[in-house]
Amino acid sequence: MRKSLIALIGTLALGGVALWFVSSPRGVSIGGVDFGGAERRWLAERTADFLEDLQFKDFDTASKYHLAADREKRDIPAMIQSRFGIKHEVLDITRYEILEVDLDRAKTRARVRSLVHFHVLGDKLVRDDKESSRDVEMLLYWFRDAAGQWTMELSSSL
Repeated sequence: MRKSLIALIGTLALGGVALWFVSSPRGVSIGGVDFGGAERRWLAERTADFLEDLQFKDFDTASKYHLAADREKRDIPAMIQSRFGIKHEVLDITRYEILEVDLDRAKTRARVRSLVHFHVLGDKLVRDDKESSRDVEMLLYWFRDAAGQWTMELSSSL
């Protein structure tokens, strides 16, 4: 009886860990085999790349995740100002987290929920303000383009 109870608890624990890895946005890779969503992991990594481009104010590279037709029309610094409420020059993204990746049933649309922590640069008065360090939750929207490649919908995302 005791051995079967231990086996049951072990099986439930193992199942819980497996479920956590499978539901994780990044999944898990064991021995080069992906479990839990290679697409989700790819979307999470590209979103992290995009946020890193914003962090380092590399707007040309940040635009590469969008349709070529949209790249010329979009003003990423202006979009940053509307989303964060400050000019991009004083935005210091300190870190970001990918919280969740959702795909629609057809796997042609996705949204990635992230949390961006930032600090507002400025003089001592700004630095001492408790509101100078904040975070913003963002949803970044992706869709499959005509070639079947994932592309970010910039105007909906920022």
